[in-house]
Amino acid sequence: MKKIITLLALLIFGVSKSQSVADFESFSLPADSFYYDAGGADWQTTNASFQYEWTTSFGGFWSGGFAYTNKKDTSNGTFNDLYNCAAYTGYNISNYYATGQPGSFIRVKAPYNGVSGFYVTNTTYAYKSMKNGDAFAKKFGGTTGNDPDWFKLTVKGYSGGVMKTDSAEFYLADFRFSNNSFDYILKTWQWVDCTNLGVVDSVTFFLYSSDVGSFGMNTPAFFSIDNFTTGQNVGIAENSFIQTINLFPNPANYIVNFHFKTESTMNSTISIYNSIGALVKTETTIFNSDYNTISLDIQDLNNGLYFVEIVADTKKQTIKLIKN
Repeated sequence: MKKIITLLALLIFGVSKSQSVADFESFSLPADSFYYDAGGADWQTTNASFQYEWTTSFGGFWSGGFAYTNKKDTSNGTFNDLYNCAAYTGYNISNYYATGQPGSFIRVKAPYNGVSGFYVTNTTYAYKSMKNGDAFAKKFGGTTGNDPDWFKLTVKGYSGGVMKTDSAEFYLADFRFSNNSFDYILKTWQWVDCTNLGVVDSVTFFLYSSDVGSFGMNTPAFFSIDNFTTGQNVGIAENSFIQTINLFPNPANYIVNFHFKTESTMNSTISIYNSIGALVKTETTIFNSDYNTISLDIQDLNNGLYFVEIVADTKKQTIKLIKN
């Protein structure tokens, strides 16, 4: 039994001797506030250094990097309130999380030399803008709901100052489904797996959107993260064959959906294992050589943590699922 659990952990997080999680709960702020330093000083956790930039012109403003925060507001979705996340609290109802801007860096501290991943969600500002539209950005889906809009986070790793070729991608909003009922704008915390980046000393973040104007992206360029997890001697434990996989909703109550892209058509098996490694559900299907959407009924499963294993031909990937 112990061997099964260990194997599942390796499939999720890669080969790692040790891990460290920055959950930001050790910081102290007044209620409803955020990190601020007029000198633009980076801030630290035990496993990483988080870039922070403050510009003094025009009265001063937060111009880049990350700011940790304990703000809890899902109503004020304007540019006057940049730090709130759409999930209201941090991951797992924690008090603190961090909000970032594109181009931001996180530098990994020794002895860690890799990033296992982190939880991500939209900021309230970005969520409200995509849901309703505003003076700068369109409503996602347009007036008919059929516009194939999307908002994507891409994570790139660096080693020795050289950017690596692999990247981790996650869609913060996706309206490209043929069935509009699958369209979503993320407002819960979801895990972003970064093990495919391998050994890195820093990571940087990019945002891309289908809503682009004359001056660049119209969608508010902010996102929130929590539980930034680093590992030692991180390696790739799986042969990744699925591009930009999204599992939603997660946590799920009745139906869980997988949206992803594959390079070729292949026969596949989707299996769900419980937290002690027992197989509780399996289904066979065919993946098309393009975007795929697979839905599974999980209402018969007990609440808790599960591991979803996707096998196609000789390749395999595993992701976490929480059943509410």
